[in-house]
Amino acid sequence: MELLIVVVALVGLMAVVRLFMPRIVPFFVFYPETLQPHETHPRYWGFPQATEVRIPTEDGIELHAWWFPADPPEGRGTAIYFHGNAGHLGDRGTVAAALSNLGLDVLLPDYRGYGASEGKPSEEGLYADARAAYRWLVDERGVDPERLLPLGNSLGSSVAAELAVSRPVAGVVLLGPFTDTAAIARHRLSWLPDWYLDWVHNRFDTLERALRLEVPTFVAAGEEDRVIPPGQSREVFEALQGPRRWLEIPGAGHNDIFSHEALWRELHRFTRDVLSSGLHDDSVSP
Repeated sequence: MELLIVVVALVGLMAVVRLFMPRIVPFFVFYPETLQPHETHPRYWGFPQATEVRIPTEDGIELHAWWFPADPPEGRGTAIYFHGNAGHLGDRGTVAAALSNLGLDVLLPDYRGYGASEGKPSEEGLYADARAAYRWLVDERGVDPERLLPLGNSLGSSVAAELAVSRPVAGVVLLGPFTDTAAIARHRLSWLPDWYLDWVHNRFDTLERALRLEVPTFVAAGEEDRVIPPGQSREVFEALQGPRRWLEIPGAGHNDIFSHEALWRELHRFTRDVLSSGLHDDSVSP
């Protein structure tokens, strides 16, 4: 009898938690950190070449972002770098600076609720943030969409993919993409039943968007990634409908993918080919 009571109590608890999943899931998905007023300028983080910008969204949120001019100023094109689910843009300035060294102007925005950006993060909110960054580049700075390249890492890969299927762009880069957040939850919490992990809110379904992506796409994953299984990244790659390139980096994990020369070599080749309209056929990297 006591065992039955315990089982019933556990089932009841799980049912209650399931009911509140829409409020609970964001705590598993988003890990924002804020910036203090004296920390918002890129000079504080050692990037004197970059400038601060403020970007309004369609729902009245103001985003904080950094702008890195290309170095050298080749005029090759423009990249928007969408970072992962933790921290703030101060943690990604080194990556943005390295991208600018490829001859790209780089916009590095913080999502709503991250860094010095207003608001609270959500899936639809992040997509709105991406559209706001796009509008700022195309409408305010006059960037040609055919020379615009969204680049997303981890959670940011889903944001980049959504932008690439909803707006004209030259191509897209997905680094360490996952199929959807529910699949990541199943990978890390495999002991829970599937119905418990079938998240409806904050799903970030990258796989579904890959099926609609027709622009040239470069997908890379770390062979030793323990956060997002490389098999999920490969599944996203296989679903792509347009010209595509794949790179699995030996020895690379999830958080150190940018420290590998192989990634930067392929990024340089891909951005050069796409932004010079040279990528037409499927191409798979060794």
